[in-house]
Amino acid sequence: MASNFSIVQCLFNRDKYELEEMRRILVEAEQDESSAAKLLSEDDMDINPVRTAVLRAMGKIHPAQMDYYVDYMEMFMAAMKTMLHTEAVVERVPCTEDEEQPCYATSQRLSGDINFAAGLIASEPVYLKLAERYSEEEIPEMDELAKDSLEEFINVLNGMFSVSLGEQKIETDLELPRFGKNVSPHGSHQLRLRVHSSVGSFQVVMATDEFF
Repeated sequence: MASNFSIVQCLFNRDKYELEEMRRILVEAEQDESSAAKLLSEDDMDINPVRTAVLRAMGKIHPAQMDYYVDYMEMFMAAMKTMLHTEAVVERVPCTEDEEQPCYATSQRLSGDINFAAGLIASEPVYLKLAERYSEEEIPEMDELAKDSLEEFINVLNGMFSVSLGEQKIETDLELPRFGKNVSPHGSHQLRLRVHSSVGSFQVVMATDEFF
């Protein structure tokens, strides 16, 4: 599994930077990670900064799901970097607002010893940029390649999560990914978290059943 340490998340967790400045840091870190490392002080250091952010966002809600949601977000944020080659940070408060329409959602459910569904919702421009990062092809408008690219990304990521659960003796089966348009999520035990990336902001949604 990829390291859970993130220089940019450490910086974001310290509330030193306004969002516009953080976006600039993300873009620059993508080109040269040392640019962000130079901003890091000893006080900023946290070996698990994504875990810190998600635990803060969850507070005391959904305690039975806390471990799964935190572990999934750590894996998701690592995958942003390794699979989408994109620097990103996650907010430390739950997301409450829907994405600007048109927006698109891709999710997948795991069933078995636990029921878990996870995926992302992004406005059309951000969805296309994320799909481009995964496919490594230009996608100027919404089409099957965009949809298929993020379905494959979520399927690979959730497959990794299923394997990780299996190592804890928690058996799950992956269902087929789902795609939706202009989604307002409404899952059981739902947690929505806003992610800011170098290609724009979107939200990750986790629940115990499909959220759209």
